[in-house]
Amino acid sequence: MTTKQTRPIIISNSEGEQTKGTLHYQVYSKQEQMGRAWKALGLFWGLAVVTVFIPIAHFFLVPGFLIAGPIVAYSRYRAVEAVERASGECPTCHEEMSVSLEASDKLPKWTYCSANNDPIQLADA
Repeated sequence: MTTKQTRPIIISNSEGEQTKGTLHYQVYSKQEQMGRAWKALGLFWGLAVVTVFIPIAHFFLVPGFLIAGPIVAYSRYRAVEAVERASGECPTCHEEMSVSLEASDKLPKWTYCSANNDPIQLADA
């Protein structure tokens, strides 16, 4: 079962000012990791079957999907957690902010404050 968790992070700006924040992320169980991998493999191999009927393009689409399937499935299986967002106080403007993150993002990560567009770094505490 997917569990949503949080952990403390440090939000800093380019001048070195720091504030505390919270990273929100999901942790996948082994069963969910395997399910996500099988879904990815089925999707890519299903696309390979569908693209067999596209003239000329099937010469590179079918092998591409057949190769990409196991690669994407393996990366989905190895993903133990997926980050969702970071929240906290901007060190420059001191306003509360929430930054959406991609599931594959790793800390430390540079991004921008949503209030004043100032560059900020999100790092583990």
